[in-house]
Formats: sequence, C-alpha cells, structure tokens
Amino acid sequence: MLADLEAAERYGFDYIDLRSDTLDAYLRSSAPEDLAEWFRSHRLKPHTYSALMFFNWRRSRADRQELLDEVRRLIPVFNSIDLKTIAVIPSANIAEHATVGEIEDDAVVMLNKIADLCEPHGISVALEFIGSGAFTINRFDTAYDIVSTVNRTSVGIALDVFHFHAMGSDCKDLAESDGRKIINLHLNDVEHLPIGAPYLTDEKRLWPGDGCVDKARLAEALHASGFDTSTVPAAVEVFRPEYYELSVDENVSTAYRKTKSFVEQYLTEQ
Repeated sequence: MLADLEAAERYGFDYIDLRSDTLDAYLRSSAPEDLAEWFRSHRLKPHTYSALMFFNWRRSRADRQELLDEVRRLIPVFNSIDLKTIAVIPSANIAEHATVGEIEDDAVVMLNKIADLCEPHGISVALEFIGSGAFTINRFDTAYDIVSTVNRTSVGIALDVFHFHAMGSDCKDLAESDGRKIINLHLNDVEHLPIGAPYLTDEKRLWPGDGCVDKARLAEALHASGFDTSTVPAAVEVFRPEYYELSVDENVSTAYRKTKSFVEQYLTEQ
C-alpha cells in the first residue's frame, strides 16, 4: 500500500481515495497511527474511503446493526488519518421485488443512521450509485432524490463516470441538480457497448478520455449544476485487467497524465 501511495505522490496526485480492501489489509499488520504519520510527512492526503458495502436494504435488525458497528469501527481510523468522506455502496441482487419508492425510503433511513455516527466527527457520507441492473440504486436521479430527501450537508453523492454512463443516467438530471451535493467524483471512460448490457462491467473501463462517454456533454452538465472541481478533487478509478499488468510506475503515471488531461480539457473553467 505504501508503495502505491508513494507512487501517487511522486507522479503528481494531491489526494487519494483509499480502497476498503487495501486499507483493511494494511491495518492487519500496521496501526492507523503509522499510516497517519506517513500522511503527516507527505504531501499526498486521503480524501474518501471507498467503500462501505451494501449499506441499504438490510432486512433484519442484526444485519443493520452489523453495518453500523462497522461504521463505528472505521471512524477512529478515519479520525487518525484525517479522512473526511466515506462512500457507501447500495445492496445488490435483493430477493424482494421492491419498488423504487420503497428502496428510496429505506436508503434515507440508513443514510441518516450512518450520518448520525459520522457527522459529529466531521465525516461526510457519499452515496455511490452503481450502474448495473443488479443494484438497488443504479442511476443518478434515484441517488439524487435520496440525498435530497436526507437533506443534510454531510450527505452527498459519489459520481462515477462509468456508473453514470452504464445505466443511462441523464445529463439533464445532472444539469438541473445542485452540484454542491456531489462530494466525490471518479473519472474514467468505457468501451462502446450497449447501455445496461450485463457485460458492461468494471472490466470494460478505460482511462479518462479513451472511450465512448460523451465527455463534453457530461462536463457541460456538471458545470451547469454548479459543481466545483476546486473543492472536490477528481479521482481516477479503473478496474481494467490489462492495467493491473502494468508496473506501479507505468500505471500511476498514466493515470495521472490521463486524469490531468481530462480535467484540463473538460472540467477547468476557461
């Protein structure tokens, strides 16, 4: 993990989102204070924990309690390393034929419970909709309705370009939204495959700018919403198998170059 952090700093990144599996693996052999000391002595800083899995549609009290106990476990870690945002992922493949309204109502309750724990520590909660038909919250409009109903400054949306594209979220909805509610942004691109296809998966992601996403239209919608990249750093998130085969240096340097180019071309106000 530290080698990845060092490479991210070396090639120019200012912030990094910490993957849950990577952080958990690190903490099995090191203390949070060790990681905190690394960040104190380096320019690179943590931004978002990615992610707390399957936060909603937990049908038993014990299952809900398990999730909230996980949040309680993580908060001291976040406090130690000064991490201020946690992304939460919706549940998938549920047994019930739940309506959108039922899913939204349940998500509002759970987000409020998570925010009740995080807010006193200055930690925000970012709902990340997942662009797959298997997931209970899979479009921007649904996520935005939920976050708007919660109506807390500490609860917003994590917008991943791949997920926005993969289930056909509408740029009109994004343009008409309050961009201040977008508190985490993941940049990437994707192969030109049918919207909603079961094989339109994470493995089909590409570096930002390298695929079929209508970048100009998406950027126009973000600007119209009032989203400000000067307050929410843009992260790069790709899971393409070929990229894992690259060396750390080639992977991170390419990620930085592609992300910087995307931000300068599409997200920086001219």
